[in-house]
Amino acid sequence: MTTATQPSMPIRRRLIRALIKPGNTLPAFVWLFLVFNQALNSGFPPSSSTIGLVVINGTALVLFMIRRDASKVGNPLEGLLAISGTFVESFLKDAGQLSNAQLLPTLLQAVALLGWAASLATLGRSFGIVPADRGLVQHGPYRFVRHPIYAFEALFSVGYLAAVPTTRSFVIIGVWCLLQALRVLREERILAGYDEYRRQVRWRLIPFVW
Repeated sequence: MTTATQPSMPIRRRLIRALIKPGNTLPAFVWLFLVFNQALNSGFPPSSSTIGLVVINGTALVLFMIRRDASKVGNPLEGLLAISGTFVESFLKDAGQLSNAQLLPTLLQAVALLGWAASLATLGRSFGIVPADRGLVQHGPYRFVRHPIYAFEALFSVGYLAAVPTTRSFVIIGVWCLLQALRVLREERILAGYDEYRRQVRWRLIPFVW
């Protein structure tokens, strides 16, 4: 909090404080598993979609480490749900099939990665995994749907299924969809001012659908 006698902490000091905070750095090491696992499970040379996914998750890792402190955090069950929903797709294996993907899956994933990156950039230091209130973001992609990151992740998964239509892919992405739907419903109970935002932005993920 800023007062007349206590100036706000400089940005540089706030970032350093966030980086050395155990609650940020320890989970970040776990997140590295996701990034490396995606690379190792891909064919060589990796597809452009795989490279984009690694870059996206690397960016998310950085944002996670410098995130703002939360004014309110969800319960342990919500945390477990969020972590499971984040990492379950890291067990997908493309076996090089993405490198030979047809035009439609490639375009779907390219659009998804661009929208995903834009949503992450808009969310900035409000980004996190476990449901928490780090400030309500209402601009950029958040003007159109309330959870654009999940929406673009879902679009990327559709492209993935089109390129790698295996039983393993359908099962893992199906579990991911269920976890994300539950995660969305739980997250919306945490943020302050969400009722007004919900009236302004009607749709959670897909306009005119949900």
